[in-house]
Amino acid sequence: MTSPSTTDVIDTVLGLDRFPDLQALREQRAKLKQLSQTSYQAALRPADPRNFSYALRAALAARMAALWKSQELSAHFRALLEREDEGSALASIADPGNGAEDADPRLQAILAHVDLVTLSPKEATRTNIEKLAAAGLDDRDIVTLAGLIAFVNYQVLVTAGLKMLRDN
Repeated sequence: MTSPSTTDVIDTVLGLDRFPDLQALREQRAKLKQLSQTSYQAALRPADPRNFSYALRAALAARMAALWKSQELSAHFRALLEREDEGSALASIADPGNGAEDADPRLQAILAHVDLVTLSPKEATRTNIEKLAAAGLDDRDIVTLAGLIAFVNYQVLVTAGLKMLRDN
C-alpha cells in the first residue's frame, strides 16, 4: 500500500474547511476518520494494484458514487481517473448508464456485480460470485472487488450524512 495521504477525502470533497463545527465533530472520531482515509488508500491506491489498475479502481468508484448520486465523490473519482494513463479508455464505465456491452466478459461481469451490490445488495448471491469466477476473476480479485465496493459504498454514506449536516 502506498503511504497514506494527509488529506482527508471526505473533508475535501465536502469543503469542510469552511465548516469548523463539522470538522470538530469529525475530530471527535479522529481514529475512525484516520482509518477511513487509510481504507481509501488501500482500496484505491494500494502499492500493488494487481489485476485492478488504479484507473479501473477510480472508474468503478466513480460509477458507484454516480449510482448513489453523490456528485462530490463522483467528481472526485472522475478527477482521479483522469490523472491515470488509461483513464480516458475507462471513462465510459464511470457512467452508470454504460453497461459496457462492447467490453470483454471480465469487465462486463465486474460492472454487473458492482451495480448489483451497490443498488441491491440483498439480491447478491453465491451465483453472482460464481459469475465473477467464470469471467476469469480469481479469489483474490473477487476479494479486492468486494473490498472496493464495500469501501466506496461506506464512504458515500458517510459523505451523505455529513453533507446533510452541513447543508441544514
